[in-house]
Amino acid sequence: MSDSPITERQQFWLDHIQLAEAFDGSVADYARAHELTPKELYQWKTILTRRGLLPGKKRGSDFVQVVTPLPVSSTGVSLVLPNGVRLEFGGELGSEQMQSLVTAASRL
Repeated sequence: MSDSPITERQQFWLDHIQLAEAFDGSVADYARAHELTPKELYQWKTILTRRGLLPGKKRGSDFVQVVTPLPVSSTGVSLVLPNGVRLEFGGELGSEQMQSLVTAASRL
C-alpha cells in the first residue's frame, strides 16, 4: 500500500469502490443508487490501484521486448490504382499470386 497521505477526494472514491464491491448487485446498480457512473468507479479503481491504495495486479513496465527475425532479402510489389489506392506486398510472388493480386486490384 502507499505511504503518501490520502486526499479527501481519494478517500471518497476509495470508500465508494469498497462499498460497490460489497454491494449485493452490479456496479452499475450501485453507481445509480449513489448518483455516480460506473465509468467513474472503474476509473478511480484503476487510479487508486496504481497509487497502491487498493490491492491489485502490480504493473510492470509498459515496454516489452520485441525480437525481430533477421532481415531476409525479398522482393516486393507496389500497385497504385487510378483511384489513388496503393497496394503493397512484400515478399516473393509466384506468377499465380501476381495474377491474383492484379485481378483483385482491378476490381477495386
